[in-house]
Amino acid sequence: MHGRLTFIAVAAALTLAPDASAQSLTHDPNAWRAVAYADLELPNSEAVPYASLWADRLKKNNDAYAAKGDTRFAVANAPASESHIVVRSPTKTVVLSVLHTLTGCSPIRADPVGNATLKRCPMRLAIYQNGRSTVADAGSGCFIEYGAQPNNVRPDLARNGAMGAYDVQAKSIRAGIVFQGEIAPECQFRVPVPQP
Repeated sequence: MHGRLTFIAVAAALTLAPDASAQSLTHDPNAWRAVAYADLELPNSEAVPYASLWADRLKKNNDAYAAKGDTRFAVANAPASESHIVVRSPTKTVVLSVLHTLTGCSPIRADPVGNATLKRCPMRLAIYQNGRSTVADAGSGCFIEYGAQPNNVRPDLARNGAMGAYDVQAKSIRAGIVFQGEIAPECQFRVPVPQP
């Protein structure tokens, strides 16, 4: 994480948050697991909370496309996706999310063998607790953009994969990337989760 977390209020209602009561608690939060991805171009019901989390940046991305005369996205968002890790406890839900847009990210390096690109993109930390929600801009994170794979084979996550875990003792989310089969040192983050 770069810099101090700056908190801003989230306009989205808690009902749009990843619902702690409808989902099971995070089993073994210390264990590393693959992050999840959401398509924000035309978000389905599961992606709506993440689209809401990034509504201001999605509008900025949409406006950038429109300013160039690209009107293909009048009904949906311009191309956008995000990756996230969600940690649920009995009292709160914490989300670390990285937004991928053409206008908001910069490439770090490419893997032609795995047909993937490692990018630096904006990152946010959202906390949903006691009927309230807050969001913190958490600097920049890393995002793996996967290209089309031959025969629609799934990408090799051991070669190019994003992982996350919650460090219970340090009260922080750890995020990391393996790219081209090696740990990407510039993509290892520890984001503190503010405590009440």
